[in-house]
Amino acid sequence: MFRRRSILIAITLIFPLCLFSQAPSVRILKLNDVIQLAHENSLEALLAKHRFRQNYWEYRAYKANYLPSLSLNADLVDLTRAITKDAVYENGQWIEKYAETKRLNSSLSFSINQNVPFTGGRIFVNSELGRLDLLTGDPASLMSTPISIGFSQPLFSYNEFKWEKKIEPLKYEEAKKNYIEAMENVNLRAVQYFYDLLAAQMEVTKQEYNLANNDTLYKIAQGRYELGMIDKGELLQMEINQLTSADALTKSRLNLEVKKSNIRTFLGFNDKIDLELSATMDIPNLEIDVDQAMQHARENNPQMLSMERQILQAEQGIARARANARFNADLFAAYGLTQRGKDLREAYLNPQQSQRLTIGVKVPILDWGRRKGMLRMAESSRDVVELSVEQQKIDFDQNIYLQVMQFNMQDDQLILAEKRKSLSQIRYDITKQKFMIGSLDVLKLNDALQSKDETINSYVLAMRTYWNYYYNIRKTTLWDFEKDQPLEEDFNTLLD
Repeated sequence: MFRRRSILIAITLIFPLCLFSQAPSVRILKLNDVIQLAHENSLEALLAKHRFRQNYWEYRAYKANYLPSLSLNADLVDLTRAITKDAVYENGQWIEKYAETKRLNSSLSFSINQNVPFTGGRIFVNSELGRLDLLTGDPASLMSTPISIGFSQPLFSYNEFKWEKKIEPLKYEEAKKNYIEAMENVNLRAVQYFYDLLAAQMEVTKQEYNLANNDTLYKIAQGRYELGMIDKGELLQMEINQLTSADALTKSRLNLEVKKSNIRTFLGFNDKIDLELSATMDIPNLEIDVDQAMQHARENNPQMLSMERQILQAEQGIARARANARFNADLFAAYGLTQRGKDLREAYLNPQQSQRLTIGVKVPILDWGRRKGMLRMAESSRDVVELSVEQQKIDFDQNIYLQVMQFNMQDDQLILAEKRKSLSQIRYDITKQKFMIGSLDVLKLNDALQSKDETINSYVLAMRTYWNYYYNIRKTTLWDFEKDQPLEEDFNTLLD
């Protein structure tokens, strides 16, 4: 038994020396420091930044649809060599005959297009120059269209621009709030890693204290046993306490290194940086009003924007199905100038007018109820979305109410946990003194030790729970209750 105890104590003493043979620099951090570093270096924060950038460029693409676009089109080589059927005028009449065709076309055009969101149509301005070579020895010819102005307009059809104008700005606002919410999730992860390490750190301190005390108490018990003041069973129990403390200290030190590695990875630190956490009882003096929290959440939470967007998208589906269920018509009108010639001068000299007007109609006659079915499906989908949104709103309000009520109790719970920790420490010290003078047995000492250890764990848990509730409410409401203002972000800096 003595040999086993000696081995455990030796391992306990040698193990930290092996771990810290190359002592890294120690960095002392508070909870706010960990949160700030997580915002700057964590993978979660970086992913949130890139997701916002993606949403930003989607929004920019939507905005670009409302601006004029300029394009250059060039057909550099269009060579045709084939035998085709053609109509030839011979001897006063048209005769169809096969003939060899050899020609080379090339063209260059500029086009300006402007979408018209109100109507769903498009205005365009074109300018084109083309060249035709017959490859039969005949001279080449040019054709120019100095300018052509036109308008293309679908009639009675689905107007995509109308719905994009309602939905896309909403999606961008949702993206902004999703980013702020994501950073609050980073805060929650920081709290998790901070208190995981703090609990491991306090566990090592607790086990070092327990091992020192149990070693002293075991030596005292050995002396009492030799004097016949205690029996063999009590001596063995004290030796077991000492061995248990040595084993617990070894395991707690290993667990401490694991937790340090986890938080270093989360914060983007290397293994050369050792971390030590500092926790205080400094907590915000807050009593959150439930009604105000609900109001902030309804105004700021991205889930509310998501619900609104879902309903709009369901209405969009109905509008699309309804437009497809009736007859459609398209209007195309263009006016321009055109000319042809053997060279550029002739091709642009005294251009002639060119007009084009097209009206096309598409009328569904028989589709066996397909269009009607699509419309009914869209309406049913809208009804499902509305019912789902109503339920989500009920659950949303209930969740906020429970979070706020639970948070408002946490400051009292934390104070009680701190007081129980202090009292249990005092009780253990008194019990230990009584045991040392022989007025108490080992069972009561063990009970006091267990109670002390449990209250230390409860204290760390109470601190973790307080900050979890606090940042969960911030995430839900996107509101800074300490400063009494909405959580904000400079989104321009995310685009650098």
